[in-house]
Amino acid sequence: MSQGIMSALTHLEDKILSVTPKTDVHHGFVALARAGGLTPSLEERSNSTRFFMMELEAFPSDDGAAGLSGRRRASISLRVRYDIPQDQLFLQRMIAEDAEALLVKLKGPEYNFSETGIVSVIPEPPQIEPVGLDNDEAVILTLPFTLLYLEA
Repeated sequence: MSQGIMSALTHLEDKILSVTPKTDVHHGFVALARAGGLTPSLEERSNSTRFFMMELEAFPSDDGAAGLSGRRRASISLRVRYDIPQDQLFLQRMIAEDAEALLVKLKGPEYNFSETGIVSVIPEPPQIEPVGLDNDEAVILTLPFTLLYLEA
């Protein structure tokens, strides 16, 4: 049993890798950084549609209501890069489909609690931000969520 932040995030990354997109199925989700060594950021990648990474937005904190407990809470962002095709409406619809599929996958319930310690994932609304010097080269879809897990 290896519960904790590393096993929880690795499990969620594996779940994202298993998502099959509805549109443009030839470009599946690719994990860019999995805490296994130095890799370029999403902003530094080009031609990298559906490359993703999970980043800690706030370090884990105790989630016990009555003092210290083994349950932790961490703020995480799933960030996915999309290189912009010529058709902006196509891009919007593709990202909307992906955001829905990713939210469903993150919400579980296949958390494999005994190995990952994941109690729950609480998603927040998705956001889009432009990337590149001209702000029209690519966009990054960000899906922030709160991860509740056990530290054992």
